[in-house]
Amino acid sequence: MALSALSRHCKHHVFPSFHGKDVRRGFLTYLLKEFREKAIDVFIDNDIERSKLIGPELTEAIRGSLIALVLITRNYASSTWCLNELVEIMTCWEEDKQTVEVIFYEVDPSDVRKQKGDFGAVFEKTCAEKSTEEVERWRQALQIVAQLAGYHTSKYDDDAVMIETIVTDISNKFNDSTTSNDSNSLVGIGTHIKEIESLLSLESDEVRMVGIWGPSGIGKTTIASALYKELSCKFTHAAFIESIEGKFEQNYRDAYAFKLHLQEQLLSKTLNQKGLKVDHLGVAKARLKDKKVLIVLDDVDDLKQLEAMTDQTCWFGPQSRIIITTKDKKLLVAHEINHIYQVGFPSTSEALKILCLSAFRQNSPSSGFEDMAIEVTRLAGRLPLGLCVFGAYLRGLSRDHWINALPRLRTSLDGEIGKVLRVSYEALCEEDQGLFLHIACFFKGESINDMVDCLAESRLNVDHGLQILVDKCFISIHGWRRQLVVHNLLEQLAKDIVRKQSDDPGKRQFLVDAQDICYVLEENAGTETIRGIDFDLSEVKRDLIIDERAFEGMSSLQFLRFKKRGLYNNTKLLLPRGLKFKVRKLRLLEWDQFPLTCFPREFQLRCLVKLIMVSSRLEKLWEGPIPLPCLNLMELSYSKYLKELPDLSNATNLKKLIAVCCSSLSEISSIGKSTSLQELHLPVCDKLIVIPSSIGNAINLNTLNVRACYGVVDLPSSIWSLKKLRKLFLIGSKIRLGPQLRSFPDISCDITEFSMTDTEIEEFPSSIMAFSCLRDLCVNAKRLEVFPDVPDTIENLELNNARIEEIPPSIQNLSRLTYLRMHRCKKLKVLPTNVNLQSLSLLFLSSCTQLRTFPEISTSISILDLSDTAIEEVPSSIWSWPHLRELVLEDCRSLRVFHSFPDNLEELDSDLSYTGTDFSGGDSETVLPLRINLKGCKSLVSLPHIPYRVSCLDASNCESLERIDGLVSNPERCLIFINCSKLSEAARELIEVSDCKSALFPGGELPADFDHREREGLLTVQSPLPLFLRFKACLLLLHRRYIEDEDESEDDEDEDESEYDEDDEWMGGKRLSCHIWCVQNGVDVGHGSCEYHLPAILGSKEHLYFLESSISLNLPETDANFSELHFEFNEITGKYWDVKDFAVKLLEDTHNEAEHKETADIKIEKIYMQEQCEEETI
Repeated sequence: MALSALSRHCKHHVFPSFHGKDVRRGFLTYLLKEFREKAIDVFIDNDIERSKLIGPELTEAIRGSLIALVLITRNYASSTWCLNELVEIMTCWEEDKQTVEVIFYEVDPSDVRKQKGDFGAVFEKTCAEKSTEEVERWRQALQIVAQLAGYHTSKYDDDAVMIETIVTDISNKFNDSTTSNDSNSLVGIGTHIKEIESLLSLESDEVRMVGIWGPSGIGKTTIASALYKELSCKFTHAAFIESIEGKFEQNYRDAYAFKLHLQEQLLSKTLNQKGLKVDHLGVAKARLKDKKVLIVLDDVDDLKQLEAMTDQTCWFGPQSRIIITTKDKKLLVAHEINHIYQVGFPSTSEALKILCLSAFRQNSPSSGFEDMAIEVTRLAGRLPLGLCVFGAYLRGLSRDHWINALPRLRTSLDGEIGKVLRVSYEALCEEDQGLFLHIACFFKGESINDMVDCLAESRLNVDHGLQILVDKCFISIHGWRRQLVVHNLLEQLAKDIVRKQSDDPGKRQFLVDAQDICYVLEENAGTETIRGIDFDLSEVKRDLIIDERAFEGMSSLQFLRFKKRGLYNNTKLLLPRGLKFKVRKLRLLEWDQFPLTCFPREFQLRCLVKLIMVSSRLEKLWEGPIPLPCLNLMELSYSKYLKELPDLSNATNLKKLIAVCCSSLSEISSIGKSTSLQELHLPVCDKLIVIPSSIGNAINLNTLNVRACYGVVDLPSSIWSLKKLRKLFLIGSKIRLGPQLRSFPDISCDITEFSMTDTEIEEFPSSIMAFSCLRDLCVNAKRLEVFPDVPDTIENLELNNARIEEIPPSIQNLSRLTYLRMHRCKKLKVLPTNVNLQSLSLLFLSSCTQLRTFPEISTSISILDLSDTAIEEVPSSIWSWPHLRELVLEDCRSLRVFHSFPDNLEELDSDLSYTGTDFSGGDSETVLPLRINLKGCKSLVSLPHIPYRVSCLDASNCESLERIDGLVSNPERCLIFINCSKLSEAARELIEVSDCKSALFPGGELPADFDHREREGLLTVQSPLPLFLRFKACLLLLHRRYIEDEDESEDDEDEDESEYDEDDEWMGGKRLSCHIWCVQNGVDVGHGSCEYHLPAILGSKEHLYFLESSISLNLPETDANFSELHFEFNEITGKYWDVKDFAVKLLEDTHNEAEHKETADIKIEKIYMQEQCEEETI
């Protein structure tokens, strides 16, 4: 029987059956001693009175033991007690309720099996005068046990070796079972153990040290403990030394005495000898050098600890392993430990599971708690300690209590978590503490370079301090921008530390709480203590009036950020009397929607490093030149009143200037005075007409972006003399460089990104092959007839509106090409065959109207756009592409054949539909959802069986479509069949009954099985329901151009149709909201809502829209049953159509959420993926 199943219920680890006179004073004594040292519990029968029959107490002991150890000796069969024990043991074994191990001590197993020799003589003597039935039971038991593979003394020269082997094997069996149980109960721990074991390389004879590194609360001790339980039985000696952190030599007369104490602790635990004394530091080596040991040093925070306890590998015997857990990677590196395992945060689904195990004693949230559990998981930042503490705090609380607890969890640090994290913070030196507070309170999410620039004049040793904070897991650095990332709970710790600096917000180092900032600004309560203010304007729900002298007392202010991070908040910050701003040390000024038209004269900007004024009301910044020796970034984007750039002649360090969508900006003449400028971004500045020739003086300029500057028609020739220019973006502008240009411009061969709009280029010069740095090239070239030879460094290539007829096989040489777009190349007919562009992920060939076939040119494609081509069939090979997630065949009017999906894909997806596979992750083995766009494929008559993998199918305006062969249910799928008027009744019924998120197709009648109906207003359902509601709705949609008076003539209707503008199709989409009210005894007791996004509907009077949804209702648990449920569908946005009728049916099995709704772990995974995408975009 599997020991893992037994170990949960056993009272003892081992039940020994033996004849005492044979072994008690020798072999057995040493065997039991070894068991005790391995912490294996052995049943001892000293207090049980022996008799011929075993009583219930002994029977219970046998059946309550994990392993029965039968020690057969020459006189074993002389005892009826032993023989009856054996019968009971073998009965349990046959019932698969116990594991049996047998030792043949100085006896031949064959004599035992056949009851012959000395053993047989003893047995026959015992059987005298015994009943035949009893003797037969003994014989069968002896025959069975003798056939088991056991331990034979004849195979061992030394009893000690035999005992060690027996104890190790039994210990392994026990540890394997308990480790299995631990791994099952500790989320994700199995993966950690597997990876650490690979670093330990247990099969190697060398002595190896392995470090386990990670932040406080990540689970280092838990992992090390589980690892110790699993591995300790494989070593002759083992010790787990806990909580070494904080044991400093200050507690001893000197460092030497401190090390002696640590070595005493090590040897006492490893050798299991209490009170062991160490006189010199060579004792550890002398005592352990010939022993195979496993030592775990937990939570090490001082190099002296390692020097005292594990100074060198030669201290330990072959195959020894030393495991050290720490928050400080630098300690491991300093001790020359090369094998380091970094404990990462659990995945989002694992984090949710950890929280739920703590809060609900189950793997998923209870009904009605899903969204709140997701938020708590995010607040804990996936830190296991935080998840467990939050879960324990919320355990057993009602939904209302959860709702009330969330605001506290959002803004304050739990005491238990704070205590753990503060210990690590206080171990930092004062300078590193200050750097951490700067980062957590002000520079979280910023790039390292930006922060270093802002702190350049501070007393902080930023470079050295950053490395220490990384090594000690206070921060991490992510992405190509090297963003500073601070864990949510560590950020709360920093804010808590700053908050405790003073009860008066005006006397704190940093202000980050919106209410505190409002108080300081409105009451003029700022003092010289304040270094930074980070004000999220979206957190204020009222207009804020600031006095002109609000900043006068903040003489030490260095960082000022007023940023509007939320949406849909029209809060205004008002300065009715202007602003007197005499702060001299300001290094960062970021102020969204700055309300003044010009900077105050008192502004002192000599120390300013970054100036960011997005969506401001500024018309100009300042008059004349002012000293700006430190300024390296100026951003003025979306400042629609800004008319000119300021004089930048004294901005001697300015590197980057950004002015996106400054619609009034017409004058940038001062730009040539900034010789240090490296990047100039001026896209969509409509009134900008002239790029001054003085731009040639910006000799360090490497990026120029004038996309969609429609007023600019000329570029000064001085641009081509900029030797450092690497990125030039001209596309979308009307620069005459385009239509007059018949040859490739004379730009630097070191350019990396280049785009230009409508040109007359006929061919690319051969010299372009020398552009060894070119990665991105975008050209609209109407006269280009031959696919150009371009350098193999190209990653993104656009050749739009060209006359190219074929793509040559030589494209195979572009091994780095990931993106290829050839839009509206109307003569393109041929794509190469027998090539595989392994890096190509995005391929857009839309409006290549002569392209009829599509060979497989890459198996790595994730998005394929063949819309408005002459493609007649989709090759079946594309379904085997592992990364394909979107296929666009819109307006492929010749498409007649849509090949069936391969059987293996249908079988796989059918299995996935039952297992609820998460499509949202990025695992290489994860099956990706597939979106298929077939809009306007007017020749398409039928669709094959649609497998689970297809998450969205849009077949709008497929006028000939009649048949769908089948649909595998997918509760996350959207089906769109707008204007597919020829759909058969079978196809319509198939769509209607399919388990999907939404479906839309022509129809004028609500289905009969929707038993709750309403034409307008509220729909009322009288039924008691649980907290979690699952329903399906059907809406009858009518296009507004058909909503007319009954007496309106048909001619008028035709006239209305003729006025309809097809170009407005993109505006025909609609957003609907569904509101649900719960009424009990005439009183509203709860509510819920959700939104739906519908595409445009054109050309047909009536459509049916089916949607399936789940809503958690805000009900107190005591009011779970109610008498009435009211549904109401309201329009949020939409132009062309209305809801004429709607009906609802309540779905059964509402408690089985896992099968019918988006699970919480998928929700949270999507949230995190969205955040990651936003961060990457930034």
